[in-house]
Amino acid sequence: MPGPKVPLGERPLAFIDTETTGLDSDRHEVIEIAIILQDAKGRLVHYQTKIQPERIEDADPKALEINGYAANPKAWKNAPLMSEVGSLITSTLRGSIVVGHNVDFDLGMLRTNLQKAGCSTRLPYHKVDTVTLAYEHLAPLGLESLSLDRIRDFLGWSRENAHTAMQDAKDVRKLYMLVSMGGWRRRTRIRAAMIWRQVRERFVMKPIY
Repeated sequence: MPGPKVPLGERPLAFIDTETTGLDSDRHEVIEIAIILQDAKGRLVHYQTKIQPERIEDADPKALEINGYAANPKAWKNAPLMSEVGSLITSTLRGSIVVGHNVDFDLGMLRTNLQKAGCSTRLPYHKVDTVTLAYEHLAPLGLESLSLDRIRDFLGWSRENAHTAMQDAKDVRKLYMLVSMGGWRRRTRIRAAMIWRQVRERFVMKPIY
């Protein structure tokens, strides 16, 4: 029998990112996934795995360049198949609120890939999209693009390891924690931090050689 229903505000947050061989869920595959679970007390559990592509000939070369597969396909040599990890992915996400950057893409790709692998496609339907949060809180401050890379640049975050699933999931969480549940007070703090960073960059003393 199912256990007692967990109140919405006490459900874990699942910060998710997928790396794929392209944008078409019917043709392309999820080849890496990262999930960071955060419970109501703020405790974190990290899960990440590469996934062996089975139709690499259908991949978009640009996607493979972005996610690192083209540069190092050997990193996927011993990766499991989706059929081998699908049930673990769905059980990890069960009962959570899924948070992602363009989260519908991640969930749509994942659902189609799970179905093709013969796994359960039962994924959470409660979700939060950090694209919307960025538009609401950062666009008024001057953000001109909602891509995660441009948000990193706007906020002065490093792009190191960008487009690996775990780093992107970490930055999704970082963005969510920065802008969520803050309203105008949060925007004021972000603006002040940006101004202070710009001042430091402008007036920092450079070494003389």
